[in-house]
Amino acid sequence: MTAARKAIQPVAEPAGIATVSTVDWAMEVLREESAAIERIISDPPPHLAEAIAQVSAASGPVLCCGVGKSGLVAAKIAATLSSLGTPAFILSAGDAAHGDLGAVVPGSVVLLFSNSGTTTEILRIVPGLRTRGCHLIGLVGRAASPLGRAVDTLIDLPVQREADHIGMAPTASTTLQMAMGDAIAVAASRLRGFKREDFLKCHPAGQLGQHAQPVASLMRTGDAMPVVMPHMALAETASAMSAGLMGAACVVDWGGKLLGIIVDGDIRRAIQARQDLYSVTASAVMRADPVVLPATASIGDALELMRAHGSGLLVLPVTDDDGCLVGMVHSVDLVQNL
Repeated sequence: MTAARKAIQPVAEPAGIATVSTVDWAMEVLREESAAIERIISDPPPHLAEAIAQVSAASGPVLCCGVGKSGLVAAKIAATLSSLGTPAFILSAGDAAHGDLGAVVPGSVVLLFSNSGTTTEILRIVPGLRTRGCHLIGLVGRAASPLGRAVDTLIDLPVQREADHIGMAPTASTTLQMAMGDAIAVAASRLRGFKREDFLKCHPAGQLGQHAQPVASLMRTGDAMPVVMPHMALAETASAMSAGLMGAACVVDWGGKLLGIIVDGDIRRAIQARQDLYSVTASAVMRADPVVLPATASIGDALELMRAHGSGLLVLPVTDDDGCLVGMVHSVDLVQNL
């Protein structure tokens, strides 16, 4: 029998722990890390508001610095800050000590991450940051440590113990650093007045980028739109709808102003009511208050509008400032372009 066809054997529990659930071990970690965050929530650091204000008011990029696991946290927080409208970069403590301090803009706000507060690589660059007039914010696990005493704004993040079974691996401490870094980044972003449309502009790629694109990039225009005049018979309207393949037709006046919309269901109801499709006009059946989308809207705006009105809304007329029809968007167009 080939290796590929061998039955998959269950992984055996190590000897001596058959009665212990590994899920229980995992839950212990989550409880310990959650408890660390809850303790900070119940007793917030006294200088937290100052740190948020400093980050929000930073005139240049915020620098985030840490070593080891704290360095990975610093890199993530720099990315979060930038994503939420506060430009930020990671500063390598090791490289900074060997010349990269020259790239630090005088007066920069610097976030320093260290659980012990004794990280040699960070302490080595503190004097150089000070000579550049930087404002130092320390996210430190020990307030009385050298780094805790050296920073301008201390965010004290003590943990009773790490969450691993030997109490040594950075787990609860880095979780707390990450959570507090996120909290500062989000609060600073709100203080800056950062909005959803600003967020989308910062994410031009992927699905987020697609949401930021103007709806004009995919809406149907010109002859591709099923459009009828108010005096046209329902039979002509049904023909225009069939040719347009949107399940709807917009009703406009001679100047192109949107008057209403007719959907497939309206035609079916007219047939069920035994109305004469050659004498009843579009104006008699149309919905005179359709949900419309402004021409300046984004694809994300169109999606939100459709979600807000439920599954019954499949077609959105797009109008300019004067209420004239400039395009039509079908839900299928939105889905296919995401």
